[in-house]
Amino acid sequence: MSSNMNLVMLLDKMEELIDKAPEIPLTGRVLLDSDDVLDLVDKIRNSLPDEVRKAEMVSTEKDRVISEGQQKAERMISQAEEYANKLIQDHEITRQAQQEADRILDESRAKAEEMEEGARSYAQDILANLQNSLEKTLTQVNRGKEELENREQPDSREEVESRESRAE
Repeated sequence: MSSNMNLVMLLDKMEELIDKAPEIPLTGRVLLDSDDVLDLVDKIRNSLPDEVRKAEMVSTEKDRVISEGQQKAERMISQAEEYANKLIQDHEITRQAQQEADRILDESRAKAEEMEEGARSYAQDILANLQNSLEKTLTQVNRGKEELENREQPDSREEVESRESRAE
């Protein structure tokens, strides 16, 4: 069963719990068993879409990708520096070695920046998708709450009017 379907069923159970709850006379309010309500809230929380639960994992993954990119860039720079030092030791090709080392360092830095930018872009895309999914879920939850409120209010007014007419 999909989490959205399960969530709707749990909200229906909450509505049923409210509908069947004993009413406080003349207030339009009902008495609810807090254990029952809290149990339903826990079930609703556990039925939230996987995207909500995965938010922290996405954040951790973003940090890991960026860290991995930085480590790879540092290794490339270290390798380039080692290579440059070896070339410098050879006096005949010192000038050529310096030029090659500079080129490798520049290339390594450019690749490191490119990888870091790619990791940031990837993380931003994932977080944007997650935000969109969370906003949709929040919209569904708000609609459900509004439906519950709209269903509760007319019933309460009709019951108060019915009682008032019986009292007359």
